Amino acid sequence: MVVRLIPASPADINDPPPALQRGVERFYPDVAAGFTHLDAVLAIMGANPRPSPWADWWALDSSDAIVGLCGFKASPDADGVVEIGYGSFPLVEGRGVATAMAGGLIAIAQANGARCVIAHTLERDNASATVLTRNGFALIGRVIDPEDGEVWRWVRRFD
Repeated sequence: MVVRLIPASPADINDPPPALQRGVERFYPDVAAGFTHLDAVLAIMGANPRPSPWADWWALDSSDAIVGLCGFKASPDADGVVEIGYGSFPLVEGRGVATAMAGGLIAIAQANGARCVIAHTLERDNASATVLTRNGFALIGRVIDPEDGEVWRWVRRFD
């Protein structure tokens, strides 16, 4: 699936732009629960303020509906390493949205001077591992994440 990344903001939950309203209505089983979920995710992501472009992004599909949310955990560190996260709306899972979002974040990172993108998954063999593999990431092994505990670390270098 082809998506275009557009800036996301917690304010979008209280006053949803039409594309977000359409996306939640079409691609969440319950609209109220969808907005509650997105509000919680944006609150977690926004707890660490990040300058543009290292913030949060909506994934807009060709029908002008938002189908997912993604972003950078923080600005790149001193070594140029930046971590990404992404999630497609429930009723579009398995359609390539997450793969497209990860690809968009990689392009943003590379265009803005990052040297390496990392991502974490809870286990090796899951849908997110497929997303990362399709985007050229290599599994480097298990690490302990301060927020999530033991996770698998994936790396995509721009050498």
